Amino acid sequence: MKKLISLACLTLFLANCSKQSIQSKDQGKDNKSYAKAREFREAGIKDSAFKYYNLAKIKYQEAGDSIGAAQSLINMGRIQTDAGDYFGGIESSLQGDSYLENSRHKNTNTNLTTNYNNIAIAASRLNDYDRAIVYYKKALPYTSGSDKSVLYNNIGDSYIGKADYRKALEILQLAIKDADDLNRARIITNAATAKFRLDSSYNPVSEYREALQIRITKNNLTELNSSYAALSDFYKSKNKDSALFYGKKMLEAASSINNPDDKLQALQKILTLDQYNSSHYLKTFFSLNDSLVMTRANAKNQFALVRADIAETEAKNADLLAQKLKIENQLIYNIVIIVILCTALIFGTIYYQKRKKLQQQEKEIEVKKTEIKYSKKVHDVVANGIYQVMTKIENHQDISRNETLDDLEDVYKKSRNISYDSNDDNTDENFYEKIRKLVSYFKNENTETYLAGNDADLWQNIAPSTRSEIYQILRELLVNMKKHSHADRVILQFRKEQNSIEILYSDNGIGIQNKSFFKKGLQNVVSRIENLNGDIIFDTETEKGLKINLSFPIS
Repeated sequence: MKKLISLACLTLFLANCSKQSIQSKDQGKDNKSYAKAREFREAGIKDSAFKYYNLAKIKYQEAGDSIGAAQSLINMGRIQTDAGDYFGGIESSLQGDSYLENSRHKNTNTNLTTNYNNIAIAASRLNDYDRAIVYYKKALPYTSGSDKSVLYNNIGDSYIGKADYRKALEILQLAIKDADDLNRARIITNAATAKFRLDSSYNPVSEYREALQIRITKNNLTELNSSYAALSDFYKSKNKDSALFYGKKMLEAASSINNPDDKLQALQKILTLDQYNSSHYLKTFFSLNDSLVMTRANAKNQFALVRADIAETEAKNADLLAQKLKIENQLIYNIVIIVILCTALIFGTIYYQKRKKLQQQEKEIEVKKTEIKYSKKVHDVVANGIYQVMTKIENHQDISRNETLDDLEDVYKKSRNISYDSNDDNTDENFYEKIRKLVSYFKNENTETYLAGNDADLWQNIAPSTRSEIYQILRELLVNMKKHSHADRVILQFRKEQNSIEILYSDNGIGIQNKSFFKKGLQNVVSRIENLNGDIIFDTETEKGLKINLSFPIS
């Protein structure tokens, strides 16, 4: 009997090892979706390529191919970054990185280099130079020769972005080793810029022209703009004619390769230098800028829709896979029973333990959800409520002691009612007046607040629970503004659009550079508007300040 049990276990072990060996051998090979994605990418059809890389990722996940899944996500991240969806590009690349942990596949080093480089590029374009430097440095151990030279140049360029010019020069000295001609031109340009910004009397023109000549000789049209931009910036305060000449050369080069970002940069330079033709260039600038903003917004929305559609398909596939696995497990179970009845006891015990563990996990998940729910309520009701009272006292010093005690008693009652899961909306007060008061609490001598469209009729058919959610959202935005944005002007606009209400929030603070806003406050705002089946859009193209569009259905 013991020999039969050992034989059955050995058979199952060998079968499992054989299956793992086959999977390991086939890791990273193109599946049909990946091959199709590659065709679309090479043809320049990026949206279709993104879709099929996402489908390929799902197929690789089902097959247990972590390398294939990682490569799919890496390519998705690169497409998003190229399209201007920098946050999406970073997110996809970080997901790809999770599949490469502890991998010994022959392509792992190449994949890690590409992935870290993409994260660094996206971070740099978001002006997050610290993160860019971290990920460029992460890629260094997996590169050598001219590739390492490129990474050192990128690190030096990021230090220039941070205005740490001495450190930039130190890194660029490392970059010049093993540099090919094209990267040498980049290094020469960046080093000259760092020297000039360290010492305004330094003349970098000869170095700029040396780099320009390399690019012309190598017919590197893409990077000519870097030389023209550097020369135009240098001559701006010294010789406006020369600055204008190189600005126009930059516009010409950017137009020849259809690079909209460089065209916008060139137009900005020309507008400050050529006042006589400013109306013509200004019209071109606004037209191009609007087109670029629209294109990138559409790309971001499109990537999000692709992922949403495929997520639904992925869920269905997961159900089918679960059913398939269940059938296979049952078949194995029956075979084992036929081989030897004693194994039924073993499998029964294992099944019982797994079931018990699953039930325990479900209980833990439910407890966690409850903790998160009450944590959110404590944050919204207690923390924000007290901060609102503090702001009211700070901005309106003429408030009486009794009114302050009433406010604190209201916060106390709401915090006490959290354990009863009750709604904290004050139905005794007109909601539009409640919003007006809320906004007025944040107005002071340094910050002006403006309300538009907040009429009593607007809120007539809105359910109390919805009003409560909207109130918490607005208070969250105002608290975050007060804490982090340093804004001196805040505007809230309300308007009814058919069967929905739209809220437009804007301030002139430090905007997207404020990382603190993208923590708990943002999570609460997003989750609340989603609970109302609404939409939220953050304007990431604004150079200064923050714009948020919220909308939710009336019914």
